[in-house]
Amino acid sequence: MVFLNPGEAVQRGTGQHWQLVSRFMALAARTFNMQLEILYAERDHLLMQRQAEEVARRTDAPDYVVIVNEKMAAPRMLRSLARSPAKLLLIHNDLTPGQRHEVGNERQLITNWIGTVTANAEQGGYRLMQFLYQRLGQSAAQVIGITGDPNTPVSLERAAGVEAFLSQTPNARTRQLVFSDWSYADSDQKARVLLARYPDANVMWAANDSMALGALDAVRARNARVLVGGVGALQEALASVADGGLAAMMAGDYFIGAWAMVLLHDYHQGKDFAAAGGIRQKPDFLKVIQRENAARYADVVFQRGEALDFGAYSKIMHPRPGPYDFSLEYLLNATSKAS
Repeated sequence: MVFLNPGEAVQRGTGQHWQLVSRFMALAARTFNMQLEILYAERDHLLMQRQAEEVARRTDAPDYVVIVNEKMAAPRMLRSLARSPAKLLLIHNDLTPGQRHEVGNERQLITNWIGTVTANAEQGGYRLMQFLYQRLGQSAAQVIGITGDPNTPVSLERAAGVEAFLSQTPNARTRQLVFSDWSYADSDQKARVLLARYPDANVMWAANDSMALGALDAVRARNARVLVGGVGALQEALASVADGGLAAMMAGDYFIGAWAMVLLHDYHQGKDFAAAGGIRQKPDFLKVIQRENAARYADVVFQRGEALDFGAYSKIMHPRPGPYDFSLEYLLNATSKAS
């Protein structure tokens, strides 16, 4: 199995998300005795395309290739890999409706594209803003948002979830949503401008850890009374939540590769995930991490991560009816009990 990882092999300012996707993916692969090869594209979609073409040309083809629609690159990758006998799974960023119109859906024109699995990012954004709003108490919510680049579906979905909550909540609105390059420095700079522009803002959210920490730095520089939350829950952000800096983080995105391993393991063993939630899976597993549970979550996921049991999610190993349930409580509770 080959994972074409769009991110960087070494952290360079945009956070460790993609390294952690690989880490937990590798742990799940080890659980299921699967051989996993990871190729990093270093956030270069042209390199990622060349990697897809190289894998497609292999005479000793892998059984499965996992790809990401980073920078809208998936249609070309799917076409390149269509000539490979490998089965293809798309994760994290789904195709846009326009891209699906162009290449079709799973198991249609590209017959070896067997499925897609993405987090329910919209629901995650909704729950993050719901938590931040509740933390405000009686105050009206004046919200600033910093999301990722406009060509990444997941960054738009997170923002859509925030807006869905605010649109149905009295006395709550977004003052401005801006796009960023996912980095600490860019978010810090943009947050300083936005805080000066909207001195009445009292909530700020950002679509990844690096940007949330950058926004928090800007809030502290102005000595502003603004709740800051984000998406991701890497170690530095979790430490900030535990210390009362960041108000909350939506955790779990980096498990998406592990969920892919679960689905592919079961598929390979004859249990097609199409019959358990569909060929396009969008599990709702993102979890609000706040001051009361941040230390426990960080301990289980990062200090004792090698003990995480992804086998608990397999329908081959643990048969259960209905769609796949990727609730993080299985991981957190099992690892806590094992300690």
